[in-house]
Amino acid sequence: MEPTEAPTENDDNTATFLSTGTVIHNAVTDYDGNHYDAVVIGNQVWMTENLSTTHFANGEEIPLTEGYSTSYLSTTEPYRYVPNVGTADVEVYGYLYNWCAVMNGEPSSEANPSEVQGICPNGWHVPSDAEWKEFADTISSHPEYVVGDDIRYIDKALASTTHWKSSSYTYSVGNDQSLNNATHFGLMPAGTAYGGSPGGVGLGSFAYVWSCTEYKDNPEQAWARYINNQSARAFHVNSHTSKKTGISVRCLRDKGANDH
Repeated sequence: MEPTEAPTENDDNTATFLSTGTVIHNAVTDYDGNHYDAVVIGNQVWMTENLSTTHFANGEEIPLTEGYSTSYLSTTEPYRYVPNVGTADVEVYGYLYNWCAVMNGEPSSEANPSEVQGICPNGWHVPSDAEWKEFADTISSHPEYVVGDDIRYIDKALASTTHWKSSSYTYSVGNDQSLNNATHFGLMPAGTAYGGSPGGVGLGSFAYVWSCTEYKDNPEQAWARYINNQSARAFHVNSHTSKKTGISVRCLRDKGANDH
């Protein structure tokens, strides 16, 4: 896929092109003062860490739930959740957010770029499903990120090198985790927030990330991407997920935006 380099801006406003896999340290700071690194993937620049903000960019607080009971599962009220029913380390996994929090009142978008800032810091936005598809296709176009003989086998290249449950499946995320994260994307297995017990939310087993694209056949659902500890190619398949679910967020830098 072309182009394979993303422009960034120098202090003198001249463009510099960074190759895929280049890490940009302290690329953005959210309202809470959390700093995030980013990585260049083709002509996109992505956060390399799950979002952990407690506020929208305008300073409004995102309500934190104390548990995953059904009273805190909503398609109309924004919520954030600590992974694993409030027991996980947010500094490691980030928060989980329902779709209402992710969108912050903005409508669904299928566009590339989405132009939905939503929960993201200024200069960054929530990716559409089309932008996630571009991301996955770009990675598959780089042989160094593919394991095995199937160009869809990219999950290991996206996953962090730690915190995954082990797996005996060849090429899976949980198998020989030291070989993970060739892209520096570092996706963490934060699981999901959707009612019930800690055993049902998948900490260590899977990672979901939201898009800002609603599922047309059911307005109660939106598209997400995921990988799990036993997968090699799951990320290439989009998954329509209940908007009530709390899952992770990765923001994408606006086209032409400076690093923040």
